[in-house]
Amino acid sequence: MIAPDRLAGLPALEGAPDAVLTALAAIATEVRFASGQTLFLEGSPPRGWYVILEGRVRVVRGSGGRQHVIHTESRGGTLAEVPLFSGGPHPATGIAAEPTVCALFDRPGLESVITRHPAVAFLLLRRLALRVRRLVDRLDQRSARPVQARLAGFLLGLASTAPDGSVAVGMTQQELAAELGTVREVVARELRALRRDGLIAPRGRGHYLLRDREALGRVAGSG
Repeated sequence: MIAPDRLAGLPALEGAPDAVLTALAAIATEVRFASGQTLFLEGSPPRGWYVILEGRVRVVRGSGGRQHVIHTESRGGTLAEVPLFSGGPHPATGIAAEPTVCALFDRPGLESVITRHPAVAFLLLRRLALRVRRLVDRLDQRSARPVQARLAGFLLGLASTAPDGSVAVGMTQQELAAELGTVREVVARELRALRRDGLIAPRGRGHYLLRDREALGRVAGSG
């Protein structure tokens, strides 16, 4: 059990009345993961539905240098709806990208809450619908845009909270490759190309200065 106020205000439970939050909090178990720790493995049976209270989780498929990020979730995000309700194993692996705390709800507990509060079923359906929409959008971006365009768009996304133009990638080149749907060698090549063209400048330890955001925007929109 966790305190109901820890669930209040989370996007996954937006609009849920206090009675629903109290019922969910009563069946929740708090689980903690260190950075780099695995929450669940591809092919493993599901433990339950995860709602992220703190931290960030990357969901990936594949292994070694061929990992691809399916989606990334942070505070308020949810994980494992598909295997929990389809009855099959996890289709991908969840890895904590930083220290992470989740509320974990097992299926019997959720079924009990849904029986008493049918609105919970619609909250879960909304999360599934959003997941499908985001996956379709991500597939479109990967299939229609070259890697350099995806990389430029990623860097510009980081710059939205960096008014001085200095951004921290916050991951290894291998992890960045998985995020962009490619391999490390291609990411390294495209970073060199952006540096050569004067669009970015390295500042060490995964930090870059975005020297020409307008040009990066054109690259991001190419393809």
